[in-house]
Amino acid sequence: MKLPVDDATLTAWSVLLGLTEEESAATLAEIEQTLRVGYEHRPDELRDKSFDELTSGMGVDEAALMFLVSGLRQAGLPEAAYVIEVRGLAAALQSLQHAS
Repeated sequence: MKLPVDDATLTAWSVLLGLTEEESAATLAEIEQTLRVGYEHRPDELRDKSFDELTSGMGVDEAALMFLVSGLRQAGLPEAAYVIEVRGLAAALQSLQHAS
């Protein structure tokens, strides 16, 4: 799967997190695995869509957040990854509340 960013951006994110090439590859694999689990549990109304069709609409911000969380885990910082995940969920819920 291809994230909605170029290779230079992925490299920059990896450097910022201090990831090795192997850790960066593992981060990308973890992101794809996470998205595939979500794809397997998609609602019935999306059953006719392929994995690529559903993931092609991913925004750069979403990709950055997933890379940050997964990358922090790969870098041995699971507590930091957890904090980022919780804050991301809280922000998403707050956004939904404001949209209602």
